[in-house]
Amino acid sequence: MDKKRLAINMAAQLLAFAVNMGISFFLAPIIEAQIANTYGFIDLANKFVLYAQVVVSALNTMASRFVTIHIHRDEKQEANEYFSSVFFGNVIMAGIFLIPALVIVIFMGSMPFLNVPENLLKDVQLLWAFVFGNFFLSIITSVYGVSTYAANRLDLTSIRTMYADILRIFFLFVTFTVWKPTLWFVGAASLLSTSYIAFWNRRFTYQLLPGIRVRREYFRWEKVWELISLGAWNSLTRLGQVLLDAVDILLAGALITDGGASMTLLSLAKMVPTSISSLMGTVVGVFNPQITIAYAEGDKGALVAVIKSCNRILIFIMSIPIGFLTAYGLDFYRLWMPGKDPCALQRLSLLAVGVLYVSMSIQVLYHVFIITKKVKWNSLVIFGSGVLSSVLSLTLLKTTDLGVISFPLSSMLVGLLRNLIFTPVYAAHCLEIRWNRFYSDILLGGFSIGAVTALGLLYRMVYPVRSWGSLLLTGVVVGPVALLANFFIILRREERDMVLGMVRSKLASHK
Repeated sequence: MDKKRLAINMAAQLLAFAVNMGISFFLAPIIEAQIANTYGFIDLANKFVLYAQVVVSALNTMASRFVTIHIHRDEKQEANEYFSSVFFGNVIMAGIFLIPALVIVIFMGSMPFLNVPENLLKDVQLLWAFVFGNFFLSIITSVYGVSTYAANRLDLTSIRTMYADILRIFFLFVTFTVWKPTLWFVGAASLLSTSYIAFWNRRFTYQLLPGIRVRREYFRWEKVWELISLGAWNSLTRLGQVLLDAVDILLAGALITDGGASMTLLSLAKMVPTSISSLMGTVVGVFNPQITIAYAEGDKGALVAVIKSCNRILIFIMSIPIGFLTAYGLDFYRLWMPGKDPCALQRLSLLAVGVLYVSMSIQVLYHVFIITKKVKWNSLVIFGSGVLSSVLSLTLLKTTDLGVISFPLSSMLVGLLRNLIFTPVYAAHCLEIRWNRFYSDILLGGFSIGAVTALGLLYRMVYPVRSWGSLLLTGVVVGPVALLANFFIILRREERDMVLGMVRSKLASHK
């Protein structure tokens, strides 16, 4: 395991993530203050892109695995064929999706499940047009992102992503200042940001993988079908995840007719949990190349070691925001969204984050199913979980007065069951190791979250939060104490060295 490279990648990924999340939380209250009860339409547009990505993921999920493995086995011809086949396959899919995208944008006003107010129709149509355009550009150019993955240089992509986020906020600052704020500015800013990232990913491909190029003569239909035949199970997984995490916004807008208020409330409440999930994905993503390379080299010992290290690093990092949300969520929402009910936001937020109490410690195991090509049963279980969650939420919505709470409650209950009963056991089976090998990580993660939450609640009793300043001071005081405790209790020596290397890398970048 290359600890130095992991540390550099981790530092860059976390920095890019921090910039992106800072921008998101800065924008949401501004948009909601300027155009009330409309932020949900931005979130819903992005959710529709997620629905489309269910199909796109059939081709793209396995691309990084195949290209990386063939490059590290010095099989350049095979790597080029997969690379080019994915690119042209994505172009074909973009052309297919163009038709339904145009139909949705043009006929949006007559689609009852969207419930777009008449005075916002043109603005929402333009917003969705830009969001769909951003989606088409991202899938066509997505294969170029393989280069930094295969070369284990995720830090390069992270830095460019951070610059792209800064470019996005600059564009929004100028447009919101010079002209009347409108929703479609947000979509246009995202398209500009993606264009910047696509340019640099293509350039990184030429720099890091000089022997890999997109060529028509490398296109092979059999490679496309091979990827799709394996990736179809990942599409089923994505569909299950959409049913668990993304369809609730659409259902809230369609079934709760309150002018988009419930949809917006749920969208805002899920921002922090979604950000925490994104941070978790960022951390896991840093380890994925190392896991794939270890598997390609047939080093089972190194493979299991990387997975266990990733689990502990996840606990070390992720227990802090989850514990802080549990202890200080009410104070945060009262300050962040003064025009909304902070108690309702906190209830929804804790339900949305509830599944992470378990999945936080074992999230990397989902990549095990991909590298071992044993995705079938995981896909079926996640899809079944999504169906069960949707049925349960609709039943609760119809038979109780829970309202919008029905959606995150159902998702949490089903997600906890899956991650406690199936995921750790099947991952151990795929790796051919002891079936209960990963339950100790789950218990360790639960202990860490409980300790951070208790620390936050105790400090809150002594020093209540009354302003942004006192909330920031709480983070400055409690955060380092929690991190220090995790550093010595949760991490082993090898993970401590990795974290220290990440800190040194960050400090060196400022010299």
